[in-house]
Amino acid sequence: MMSFYDRKGVKSWSQGIVPHFITCNAFIGRAYAKVLMGFIRDCVAPGAAVSLDPTAPLYIVELGAGSGKFSFFMLKALNDMVGLLPEFPASKIVYVMTDFTQNNLNFWNQHPGLRPYIERGQLDLAIFDAANDATIQLHHSGVTLAPNTLTNPVCVVANYLFDTLCHDIFQVENDELKEGLISVGSRSDFEEDALDPEIIKRFDNHFRYRAVDDDYYRDEDPADTQHFKRILRWYLDYFGDSPSGASILMPIGALRALRRLTSFSGGRAVVLSGDKGNNNPEQFRGLMDPHIAVHGSFSVMVNYHAIGLYFISRNGFVLHNPQEEASLKVSAFVLTGDDHPLGDATAPPASPGAPRSP
Repeated sequence: MMSFYDRKGVKSWSQGIVPHFITCNAFIGRAYAKVLMGFIRDCVAPGAAVSLDPTAPLYIVELGAGSGKFSFFMLKALNDMVGLLPEFPASKIVYVMTDFTQNNLNFWNQHPGLRPYIERGQLDLAIFDAANDATIQLHHSGVTLAPNTLTNPVCVVANYLFDTLCHDIFQVENDELKEGLISVGSRSDFEEDALDPEIIKRFDNHFRYRAVDDDYYRDEDPADTQHFKRILRWYLDYFGDSPSGASILMPIGALRALRRLTSFSGGRAVVLSGDKGNNNPEQFRGLMDPHIAVHGSFSVMVNYHAIGLYFISRNGFVLHNPQEEASLKVSAFVLTGDDHPLGDATAPPASPGAPRSP
């Protein structure tokens, strides 16, 4: 997958190989900017659960910025709105475009539509592999974003990224939790180039399932072990006696990335994410193998419900869009820095269907 995006660069989008218009337009840019402005407004209000320091930068980190179209529309919308926030200086808002490939960073750095923002210090760029990296080195300022280095909460934007990160497969059947194991091969007898992205079109996938317990993530980062256990326990409790069972994708790659990113600001963060996916657990009923979409690269549906459970378990809250049939699901997640499991660490978190306020 990474080979595909590294080889194609921005042509992945400009040639229409990877769908992108649904999030790369002025309407979505304005909508996200409004949410972030609302977050800032709440943070500067007296008695806010998350406060802002007007003398320190407020970083908006976009993951997988790709062609940069969404970034441009977002920057333009933020510029149009900053006058509505006299309590926080616009000069302290720094937008950071990230991706894992140098080809994309070079393209952004030379783009005439982005250069004015770079030259004014409103925009910085960085190489960041959301699957592995624990810090972000900003290309122009030289600043390193790392655990506990940010005074203000980090703002994260992730559109059509979580669907391409690692996922774990689970099923709940007859009150038993099972993990899904996939064997991947090619329908061709021989592949000359094992890194050729075209192999994706010839995938031959086989799934099998075996019983596991809800302590499946015991070897994860200790800060997350109990949160992940509570998520699995939630699904086991919810679907355990269902005659139809359930098939669940755990967006483990996204959750690991969010743990690392939110550590930059001591667990204070707002995350906005749009992707194809599900936020209603009723959509998981039935025993089936996950659908894998192929579009040059490949992707799966994002379980925004599980990400919401994760934030709630960390004493945060989530807001999901309510349109069940929408092809684009957008969710907002907030952490206030009070990063402790609620109540019994073995008990499942409350459903994201009824979000809590900070």
